[in-house]
Amino acid sequence: MSRHASSEAEISSGCETGEMKAALVLATQVLEDHPAYSDPEIDLILFVENARSFERRPYHAHKIVLLLASLRHAAARLEERGIAVAYRRIDADETGANQPTESFADAVGALVREHNITHLAWMAHTDPRVQGSIEKIAEGNGLQTRAYPDELFLTPEAFVDEWFATHPTARMEDFYRWQRRRTGILMEGGAPEGRRWNFDAENRHPLPRDKKTKAHILDIPAVPIPEPDEITRSAIADTRRLFGDHPGDPRTFWLPVTLAGARAWLDDFVTRRLSDFGRYEDAMDADEPFLFHSVLSPLINIGLLTPQEVVDRVDRSDAPLESREGFIRQVIGWREYMRGAFRAQPALENANYFHFTRTLEAWWYTAEGVPDDIPTPVRTVLERVHRYGYAHHIERLMVLGNWFLLQGYHPREVYEWFSAMFVDAYDWVMVPNVQGMSQFADGGRVATKPYIAGGAYLQRMGSWWPSAKAAQADAFTDAYWQFLDRNEPQLSDNHRLAIPLAQMRKRREN
Repeated sequence: MSRHASSEAEISSGCETGEMKAALVLATQVLEDHPAYSDPEIDLILFVENARSFERRPYHAHKIVLLLASLRHAAARLEERGIAVAYRRIDADETGANQPTESFADAVGALVREHNITHLAWMAHTDPRVQGSIEKIAEGNGLQTRAYPDELFLTPEAFVDEWFATHPTARMEDFYRWQRRRTGILMEGGAPEGRRWNFDAENRHPLPRDKKTKAHILDIPAVPIPEPDEITRSAIADTRRLFGDHPGDPRTFWLPVTLAGARAWLDDFVTRRLSDFGRYEDAMDADEPFLFHSVLSPLINIGLLTPQEVVDRVDRSDAPLESREGFIRQVIGWREYMRGAFRAQPALENANYFHFTRTLEAWWYTAEGVPDDIPTPVRTVLERVHRYGYAHHIERLMVLGNWFLLQGYHPREVYEWFSAMFVDAYDWVMVPNVQGMSQFADGGRVATKPYIAGGAYLQRMGSWWPSAKAAQADAFTDAYWQFLDRNEPQLSDNHRLAIPLAQMRKRREN
């Protein structure tokens, strides 16, 4: 497919009426049943590789490959169905320099002029800024417009906005119960399945380990990494050529990029890892990057899987209820809640409750020159992020996020890093997850307390050090107590920190 490719399918209806109606499909909206595909009024589907957006931040190479390969596969699927496609690829500029220069607006405008487009449709985006950008492009090109509903989420936009508007405290648990009642998922009549709303207490077990070697004794299934096909190999090559200075090696790309691949990935999780997911979802291990996690968020967040099909597949499995509930809570509770919090709290992006000012050192992005005194869990997970563009949720929160907070990094710096480095990162999820939950930058609107801990917790859940005594003596533990000491005035009213603050004062007195 060339940089300015169009499919061979006839584009006739628009020509006959003098109107050419097109729909724009974004790289984060590669649904199998995108509403534009069945719209009888649409003459042409537009795909644009947003080259300049990959330079906004030093995005991990695997995220770029994922977006490019999945978008190219989506276009290829439509062409096979005989649907008219116009596609604009990233490429070197006119001088031959390996650096994309065309903006998204310019690329869309070029397709509009090339195909004499008069009307533009697109699927609504949960980020008002993205929505506004597309509207501006359409207005600048004199196009008539309409937007399809956002189908990347279970909850209609109006529903989630109304819920947040009518719940000033807006706690996730309340939202989750509302979702259960609204959808009927994991419900038996008006009561939750198993007569409990969540099984969080059963979802906090560390991996069982050999008492002598400290190695885990479970059989942990490997994640089934697919072999890249020709389209994916082209995305890998383009990423390596154009974004070779970004973190990560595109040649080690490991995620599915097709509908069939995504469903196989989902099925593998449900059949081989879901049963143990619940019990060990908060566990960590230095040698196991994925454990029993699904690694589905990169696929759901771009539409290769829908939340409904994921929930349905998990719900009808024979996995224990605590595993099914623990996972479904992440999809219909946490994920949808984060989207709502992002929309309801625009000031969250720049919040800084503790007034931290420290900037991230370059080695967080390059993995070069990492200081020798960085605690083992942080070093291990950082290496993991550079390798995969991924770490599971408890490593993000209680290793990386915890360390960033204890060290007093500016929350916006932390948010930018997470947004750049993770394959599933988008503003709608990263702003509330990092600013609100991980960094407590809002002072407690998203999370009821800072998610901080010392070496004792990390050792209990991951056996990072040779012994509990070594964990207690580590810099992680020192940083924990110092954080409580430095920020006592802003933490003293939080009842959930009463015990650790009392312990800190006792240590200070001694």
